[in-house]
Amino acid sequence: MTTDHVHGAHGRHAGDVDWAAMVEHAELEGEVLVDFVTGAASSIASLRGPGAPPVRRIADIGCGPGVGTCELARRFADAHVVAVDASSAMLERATQRAISHGVDARVSALQAEVPQGLDDIAPVDVIWASMSLHHIGDEIAALRALGALLEPHGLFAVAELAEPMRVLPDDLDLGRPGLSERLARAGASWFMEMRNGLPGAVPSQELAAMIEAAGLEVVDSRVVRLRFDPPLPDRARRLALASLHRARTQCAQFLDEDDRDALRVLVDETDPNGAVQRRSLCVAASRQIVIARPR
Repeated sequence: MTTDHVHGAHGRHAGDVDWAAMVEHAELEGEVLVDFVTGAASSIASLRGPGAPPVRRIADIGCGPGVGTCELARRFADAHVVAVDASSAMLERATQRAISHGVDARVSALQAEVPQGLDDIAPVDVIWASMSLHHIGDEIAALRALGALLEPHGLFAVAELAEPMRVLPDDLDLGRPGLSERLARAGASWFMEMRNGLPGAVPSQELAAMIEAAGLEVVDSRVVRLRFDPPLPDRARRLALASLHRARTQCAQFLDEDDRDALRVLVDETDPNGAVQRRSLCVAASRQIVIARPR
């Protein structure tokens, strides 16, 4: 359920990835934005209707550190949740988190790439795929393969980024005006480069259209927004700061020197103009959440 957990290492050698930092960031983001999962789970329960059988099996595809996994296990108390991820580091944290949340008896971990590694997953009542689909080269093929895992009454919920996450105020008194907009454009350029470098990459389409093209029937599609205004609670503030660090790392090549300098100041905890000294940070995040069923 995070911006680049699980498949964030695509295009890099495994040894080049700081998995500890990646797991920490993904878990922090998942905790701050967990209401995306909670809301989607409520929609799933409502769409299944009062006459549907209880949810017994769920697959969390691209589970990351297991924030969504544990929330799904909490929300569907009769269900076993299979946490699926390509990263052993993410799965280890997801397993630890399930233990700490007291749901480990109903959570199992499966290390697998999607769509190649799905043979070991039995049919499920619910599939949840949050911020993982866009890291797969052929998204429609992956959706088709995942849809084949659904029971006839099952539901498939996919969450993807709707708008770039924003953490800076519009009236930031540092650098040229409009830094937040330029960071959003740089992030889009980074995203396109990442997508183009994926194995078997196929151009993306609108999310609901890809789900329909995979042979599923869309039953609900909406953009959900979460916003935390200043002064931020501690975890949201940490997420805002971590997001600026990540933007500096990922997007430097897509920014001019002035904007790189502004980011350097913002992430410097000793600089009086740095973000850690500012009380004006916010967190504004959004997801397009599409829920579909077999035809």
